[in-house]
Amino acid sequence: MKDLLKLTKSEIVLLEAITLVAGYFIGQSTEMPVDWSRFLLTLIGVSALALGSGALNQIQERGEDLQMDRTRDRPLPSGRVSLKLATSTVVFLFLLGSLLLFQVSAPILILGILAVVSYNVLYTMWWKRKMAYAAIPGAIPGAIPILIGYAASSNQIFDPRGYYLFAILFFWQMPHFWVLALKYSNDYDQGGFPTLPVARGTNVTRFQITFWCMAYAALGLLSVLFFPTGPIGLLGSLVISGWLIFELLRFLRHPEKTTWLRFFLSINFSLIMYLGVISVDLWVPYFRAKLGI
Repeated sequence: MKDLLKLTKSEIVLLEAITLVAGYFIGQSTEMPVDWSRFLLTLIGVSALALGSGALNQIQERGEDLQMDRTRDRPLPSGRVSLKLATSTVVFLFLLGSLLLFQVSAPILILGILAVVSYNVLYTMWWKRKMAYAAIPGAIPGAIPILIGYAASSNQIFDPRGYYLFAILFFWQMPHFWVLALKYSNDYDQGGFPTLPVARGTNVTRFQITFWCMAYAALGLLSVLFFPTGPIGLLGSLVISGWLIFELLRFLRHPEKTTWLRFFLSINFSLIMYLGVISVDLWVPYFRAKLGI
């Protein structure tokens, strides 16, 4: 079971599930009761597709994983999980996820399939193997779960607020991934992946991290244009963006191991905090009214 969890990249799927939950309750009207069955169908369905997609990615890259120190102990290259079991797991998870999302709606299922195709076909088999800037189009599948969550609760596929949430996830992924790519550039080189540090060097990568991190921090301040943000929410967004820029500058001045990890964690926590600020602003008035405060 532990190896199957590693095969499906369950730790990454957990973050995707968190963003989906955030998107669902941001899209949920506080004047309507929560449809818990629809919520669970969406959450479990997307999680199943994401787990299957992670397992398929490891099947696709098992040869490259064997070449890299960081990944050669994964379940497939190490031989702890057979290719037959891995394939059966992928098929089961894809069928389960598709069936559950179809129960929600056909557009939601289409978004789920789009995430799988863009990750396992376009990114894994083409962009990642050919492009130094593959992380940019490769951020699309990682940003789709929050859009699915928002659309499932609001019944609005094309609501600008849903695409604002999508943009937050999209911009977040570039500094998130390229910091990792800098740290493990030797591994990616061994595996034959032309990631940005391998193909363009450290200086270009640090410039791109700076650009995308600044854009992400600026985007975090724009929630006032899409959601009814109060003084606490606005202050919260300002504090988060200021803290993120501070950590970015610290990382650029001292890119040693401890600072690298601190900056990487600050990027990840900032995402949860941005989404948390929006959620609190939307739901606090509801709970205050319920409690008569």
